[in-house]
Amino acid sequence: MKRSSLNFLILFFLLFSISASAECGTSKNHIVFIHGIASNKGAFGYWDQYVQKFHKDECLSSHFFEYDTGNNRLSLNDFVESFDEFMHQESLSEGKIKIVAHSQGGLITLYWLKRMLDNNDTIRFRVNGLMTMATPYYGAKIANLGYSLGTFILPILGKKELKDMRIGSKQVMQTYELFNNKDFLSYLKDLNYISISALFAPNLFDVEGDFAVAPYSSNPNVVLGNNISKHYNIHGVHLRFNLPRTPATTYVTKTCLEKPELCKNSSLAIFEKEFLSQQYVSIDKAEDINTFAVYLKFEKGSLPSGPIFVGSKGILRGLAIKFHHIRDGLYYYKGRLSSGDSKGYLRTYIDGNKVLIPVKASRSTFITR
Repeated sequence: MKRSSLNFLILFFLLFSISASAECGTSKNHIVFIHGIASNKGAFGYWDQYVQKFHKDECLSSHFFEYDTGNNRLSLNDFVESFDEFMHQESLSEGKIKIVAHSQGGLITLYWLKRMLDNNDTIRFRVNGLMTMATPYYGAKIANLGYSLGTFILPILGKKELKDMRIGSKQVMQTYELFNNKDFLSYLKDLNYISISALFAPNLFDVEGDFAVAPYSSNPNVVLGNNISKHYNIHGVHLRFNLPRTPATTYVTKTCLEKPELCKNSSLAIFEKEFLSQQYVSIDKAEDINTFAVYLKFEKGSLPSGPIFVGSKGILRGLAIKFHHIRDGLYYYKGRLSSGDSKGYLRTYIDGNKVLIPVKASRSTFITR
């Protein structure tokens, strides 16, 4: 009798397991990972194994989009084309999709989503989560530097990729326009859109927060109706390799797989918190860094002039530094607020008239005159 009961329990367990497996098989929920410039799927480490181990009931399968980064003939738009082909493959034809994008991968995803909206492609309704990490929405100084040095010095960085991600590039201005497109913002509002800025020792490296992309660039600062797109500042570096006490933004280590309570990857923790049913890894949040950027676009012949002062906490400080002219009537200025201050203003002169421009820490401000 006891043996029969044992056999019944074993049979019940097997049938339950098969049923659960079949249920997951029909739901077909997906995570799509997309890396940044000069990288590959290895940038995410054990992320997909972690999800399969600790969130198997979420019925998620992982997919890695790898593209020909470093090819001087290819631009961001070329990668969008490749990504579109990847997203329409048979293995992704059903179920909900969450996209995890690092650096340039976030721009590729953003422009792909806009294309799907313009084309009225129904796949856009199946994307129910987008998380970008250290994406240079508003450009990166390191891209300007790399483009100036030439790819013969940095052969792993494609020339057209760098051109698209420079401060003040045409692509950057298109990104700004995209974040002011009402139809696109309405779509983003229902998407569960999360962005992350990574900071490393901000008191020492407040120009480019994670060694590559400044927080005022990787924070889209998108207003969606009465809400602001959810944004996190975390401690991390842009590279895939961990530094002492500072993890890589994307790279999930084997420690996370074996002992999640010791895991130091905040991006993974945010993914769990925002997209999954349970959070095992803790988030190491960082305070807003106090740098900011201002873009001035002049449609006519007016020019900004010095001196430029930054005011915050009732203190005016600054030097007679002019805006940097980028191209075609577009000017750029990067400044810094007083330590610990979250907002202030920039004082400059246009056509001899004093102009005050409100600014916020870790934000980019665009003004057209």
